[in-house]
Amino acid sequence: MSPKRVRGLLDRLACLKSACDLDLLIFFHRHPRAVLPSERQALYVGYELSGVAKSLETLIAAELLTRVQRTGGARMYLLTDGGPLGGWVDALLRLASTRGGRLLVLAVLAERQPRAASLPANDPEPPVLRSGRDARTPTLDPMEARHA
Repeated sequence: MSPKRVRGLLDRLACLKSACDLDLLIFFHRHPRAVLPSERQALYVGYELSGVAKSLETLIAAELLTRVQRTGGARMYLLTDGGPLGGWVDALLRLASTRGGRLLVLAVLAERQPRAASLPANDPEPPVLRSGRDARTPTLDPMEARHA
């Protein structure tokens, strides 16, 4: 898919503004029945807890996610089926489920954000090269990675 078509797709899904939004959407597509505390969810997608919370609220407000259940500190979210954005979300998920497609979507998202706002002050590496993940985020141990 060309960058021009990805821009058109993201224009239709205007609620997606950051790499965290995209990665959470992919996470819930791949793990539709995950019940996790917020801290664990942030660890699995590789973003700060505050960024994940903001992205969750964005996706819920856009009716792409539904908050289904709360058990103690854990919550379950489900991707919303159908709706006015259903076909566009499916197209985005098909594209972003491959490495090359995800990088293309991240590149288009990054070009939409002002340069100064997209990088921390001391980070010379563009967000696309970091694959949307914060380099300071701890890595999973092998046991956790197997269950992610």
